[in-house]
Amino acid sequence: MISLARVGRASQRSKGKSQESKCSEGGNQEEPDDLGTEAEIRNIVAKTTLMHDCSTDGLPGDICPVISVHRWFIVSVSCLRGIHFGFLVALAATCALGAEARVRVRVRDGDTGQALADARVKAGDSTFFTDSAGECIVPADFNRRLVLTTTMKGCFPATDSFMPTVSNARLVVKLYGIQPRTVIGFVRDGLTGKPLPRATVRLKNGDLSRRADSAGMYSFPVPPGERELVAALPGYRGFSRRLSVRPGDTAAVDLPLYDAALVVGEIAGRIEVRGLGAACGANVAVEGTRLGTASDQNGRYIVTGVPAGTQRVVFTYAGCKKALKVVSLAAWQSLSLNVQLEQRLPSSRR
Repeated sequence: MISLARVGRASQRSKGKSQESKCSEGGNQEEPDDLGTEAEIRNIVAKTTLMHDCSTDGLPGDICPVISVHRWFIVSVSCLRGIHFGFLVALAATCALGAEARVRVRVRDGDTGQALADARVKAGDSTFFTDSAGECIVPADFNRRLVLTTTMKGCFPATDSFMPTVSNARLVVKLYGIQPRTVIGFVRDGLTGKPLPRATVRLKNGDLSRRADSAGMYSFPVPPGERELVAALPGYRGFSRRLSVRPGDTAAVDLPLYDAALVVGEIAGRIEVRGLGAACGANVAVEGTRLGTASDQNGRYIVTGVPAGTQRVVFTYAGCKKALKVVSLAAWQSLSLNVQLEQRLPSSRR
């Protein structure tokens, strides 16, 4: 880089020429200083950098390179600042989108909750195996969906989709053993009770399906866990049924279907006695109709084929006060209605 001294020497020569001219005209003069003062030199550089027309006319020859170099330096610094800012923006975007997270995957037996060692966890092209505690660490990117496929000999495979939002995320995967689990039931007309042969029964969000026989009966093995069954037949509509399949279970699930021209819905829920829990065998009736049912051992009930509109539902249970609920039911709606019954006080306490 050209120093300020060089600019000073240019100033000196300019002054020297002026002094020589004066000497030729008026005799001896005092010799000039060797260089211009620092303030003068800085003043020259400042003036040259303020020239926007890039003209160097009238300046000494040695100053022109100074102007060019100084301008080049200013432009270079500006460019470097722009590049630095762009680099920081790109780096921040990379950190936000591609930051790595650690997902602690825990593989458990879905029936017993026991840790499963040596389970194979596949994430993309990478494969991991669980340790003796049934755990493994899977790297992932923030806010990018991670799809895991977990397999183990003697168990049904499981596929889980997960999006980590923290650096140390956790995911529990449940595997179920391959054991006989059967669902059996009938597909009938919900109003007449007539069997509906050739109706298709399938697992929702699954590939398993069966056709009902001439008596409307179906049966097939299903994977364990929480499942949902649905029946279908041209010209009919119905409602899905949720069930929890356990090892060795044989679940009985009937699937009524209704003429698609009808305007009906269903009411389902759980009945409890305040302070005692589930009410097993509680009666449920829809006023003005012959529709009704009784709750199961878990207090759950389903009344299907209820005409759409405003309905009055009555709940009765031994030792409890009668409960009346008024509901508005839309066509083909599955309405959830949970009820808590109050115990009847003994006559001596009234």
